[in-house]
Amino acid sequence: MHVKDVLDNLDIVVDMPQHWYSTEVDNCFEKGEIVSNDSITKIKAEDNNNTKYIIIDPDDGMSIVTKLKNGKYTGVKYLNNKDDFEYIGKITDLKI
Repeated sequence: MHVKDVLDNLDIVVDMPQHWYSTEVDNCFEKGEIVSNDSITKIKAEDNNNTKYIIIDPDDGMSIVTKLKNGKYTGVKYLNNKDDFEYIGKITDLKI
């Protein structure tokens, strides 16, 4: 499943870099729900006691984040350039 599929399933239109649409995400997002859809789009899904998020901020990047059972977060932030991404070091960097 790709981010484009998730956005299409939820009828969300976001102006973002083209390469973000083809980012692969977990199939649990088939049952994703919209947390917010304003200047920052947040989509949440549950999978095996983990909570997963897609956070799209066209001005800052797109993050794919997992909240683990122990309460810790892990994730990747995709930037504007196709091959640029960074591992999320501090959860305070996110807009969850």
